[in-house]
Amino acid sequence: MTITQVGNIALWILAILLPLQLLIGWLVVRKSSQSASHYFISGKQLPLLLVFFADFATVMGVGNFIGYAGKGYQIGLNQFWMLLGEQGSKIVFALVLAGLIGRYAYTTINEFLEQELFHDKWLRALGGIMMTIPMICWTGAQAIGIGSLLSVVMGIDPVSGIWVAALTAILYTVMGGMWAIAWTDLVQGVIRVVVGAVFFVVVYLGVDGVGGIKTAVLAAKPDMWSMSTLGFGAALALFLTPVCGQFTYQAWWQRCFSAKDARTAQRGFLYTAIFAVFMCSASIFVGMAAYVLNPDLPRPDMAFAWLLSNWLNPVLAALLVVTIIGADMTVSAGLLNSGVTLLLMDVIKPLFKPNSSDVELISWARWLTLILGIGSVAVAFAFPTVLSAALFGYTATGGGLFIPLVLGLCWKRADGKTLVTKNAAMASLIFGGGTAAVIQYLPELARLFGGGIVPGLGVSLVVTVGISLFEKTGRRSIEGRK
Repeated sequence: MTITQVGNIALWILAILLPLQLLIGWLVVRKSSQSASHYFISGKQLPLLLVFFADFATVMGVGNFIGYAGKGYQIGLNQFWMLLGEQGSKIVFALVLAGLIGRYAYTTINEFLEQELFHDKWLRALGGIMMTIPMICWTGAQAIGIGSLLSVVMGIDPVSGIWVAALTAILYTVMGGMWAIAWTDLVQGVIRVVVGAVFFVVVYLGVDGVGGIKTAVLAAKPDMWSMSTLGFGAALALFLTPVCGQFTYQAWWQRCFSAKDARTAQRGFLYTAIFAVFMCSASIFVGMAAYVLNPDLPRPDMAFAWLLSNWLNPVLAALLVVTIIGADMTVSAGLLNSGVTLLLMDVIKPLFKPNSSDVELISWARWLTLILGIGSVAVAFAFPTVLSAALFGYTATGGGLFIPLVLGLCWKRADGKTLVTKNAAMASLIFGGGTAAVIQYLPELARLFGGGIVPGLGVSLVVTVGISLFEKTGRRSIEGRK
């Protein structure tokens, strides 16, 4: 098999599949345009099947196929620290929060925090801006993955591949809305499960399973078969960063708000989380297999594409290429939709357009999609690998929002009101999130602290608890003098 064969077959499949996806989007675009609620959360009507595949398609996109394989190629079993944090926390999220969130029909996590905890529109707006960062970063991560895939399989340079991926996602999202995303995720998800499973089985059989991978890795680079070679600080950051990011991830909250009821939200998310643990584990091991078979790839993110182009027959390889490209389109559409939802519903509407009609909101959403899509291209050029972009997004948001969210839900007065004040939450977003983002982005500081999340959480905890207690003491002092 040659790469040219795979690329040519993939182009023919794309010629059929892409119009089909656009047709699905067109068939439901009128339903998505009925109201802002239908455009952003499907009118809170999604059944279990669509909730599951909307979650699954977002979990198992380019980032977790290509990104996890690339990190397996690069750092081996150490990538399981991120898997435990990112995929394991999804299970906790499903059991603890998904059912609670599914009771409501809010559009964003910040709307929930405003209405249920802090009652401040400026805090909501700042949260919306902060939480847009991981949406843009993850969309950029999809573009990086597609650039690497197209470079290996079709000979397209990565820069052109990034632009192709981003522009396709922008077009689809402008047209779609949550209904289009959910139905296309169903079609893409079924294909992804079947073809992905075939790919993993073929690779594992070809290298004598996990035992064969272990033997080959220990012979070639023993450090890869260990979870302790990163050092405590780096491993802790790799675990904590996605934990904090997952609990403050707008895409998950938005899908729970879209579910028809709380039970549907919880079951859909739990089934997806369990499945994602197995799929991402498989991606790490195939990345390690790629290393022992070809340790000289120019970039780690090319591991997945190199395996599919050398270990599958042309038709299956081409179908998997098309599946990954489709995954990029559906995941990017969902993430762009979530980012647009945050900016529009948390910033623009409450602060500048409180009386906007649904038609105006949807029009704004389509223009914002273009702006955020271009921003995701800038992210794709700024980060070297898929997961480096994703981790920055997680860090910036999780470092500032995770502590106020958890304490806000758990640390309460006898009357049920939270003890976390709006000023404390605001300070956490600015100083905790800012600290985490700066350290994560600067390589020297990231190496020193093992990443930005631990310092960010430390600052966030101090300012959240400190300011809340200070304001509580001040109120008691004033009340005592009265």
